[in-house]
Amino acid sequence: MNDTNLFSPSEYTAALLLYIRQHAERVHACRVLEMGTGSGVVMATLLALGAESAVGVDLEALAVQATQNLLTQEHLLTRASLVHGDMWEACGDARFDLVVTNLPQFAAEHIEYDGRLASWSAGGPDGRRHVDQFLKGLKHHLAPNGLAVMTHNVFLDVNKTQAMANSLGLQARVAYCASAPLPLQKLASLSPEVLSRFTGEGLHRVGEYWFVDFDLVEISWKHGEA
Repeated sequence: MNDTNLFSPSEYTAALLLYIRQHAERVHACRVLEMGTGSGVVMATLLALGAESAVGVDLEALAVQATQNLLTQEHLLTRASLVHGDMWEACGDARFDLVVTNLPQFAAEHIEYDGRLASWSAGGPDGRRHVDQFLKGLKHHLAPNGLAVMTHNVFLDVNKTQAMANSLGLQARVAYCASAPLPLQKLASLSPEVLSRFTGEGLHRVGEYWFVDFDLVEISWKHGEA
């Protein structure tokens, strides 16, 4: 399996790309951050839409290399800074006008997938392991009037995300709803408890096929909190 296939964009990434294209005015001349670059398609789109600068962070060295290769191919690398590191530790004290992310958030401890880290897509029993870390750090890296956009699957419970954002002086709202096919290796990773709880309530079966619901969530400062 080559690096391109290893980081092939998912339906979650496609939804994030659609959102970015539909809100191009929020990208132009902004300092942007992508947390978890994967293939690099999101960073490439942000830069192509006129971002002043873009920082990309990923825990997987191969993802950083894949992103660099794509940005070089698209002649966009000069405005980009790529970091191999662990989430906010890689950002210093920088603040960003726009933050986008598709974090590992599946309700599982480990998902078998050849070539990927054990943490690939897995967010712990409730999916929130990386999402909560992201939200806690966002407060220190979101510029005044800044916006964060994240994919947010059904396991996370949007009410918990909104409550946590509120406690940090932020506000979260669902901007976009979608559903994606559920790969067999992810389905197999679900505990019986999670499968029972969410079947018919975010997980949907049609014959041998399964689908999972997800949202795009916007996060911004509450009025007067920045």
